[in-house]
Amino acid sequence: MVYEITNIDYDTDGEDIDLPEEMTIFIPLAFREDEVSIDEYISDTISNVSGFCHKGFSTELISE
Repeated sequence: MVYEITNIDYDTDGEDIDLPEEMTIFIPLAFREDEVSIDEYISDTISNVSGFCHKGFSTELISE
């Protein structure tokens, strides 16, 4: 599965930082059976890639 991630609401404490507005994230097989795990994986990936926590995001499945 591949998700397009948009509308990432970063928690930057008001700092003006250039962060990715969109990401494409591949979901490994181990996470594909549990919707909660998919959301957690996406959330963790956003933070790991950007180096910042976030307050939310939108997802769109683009490939199964």
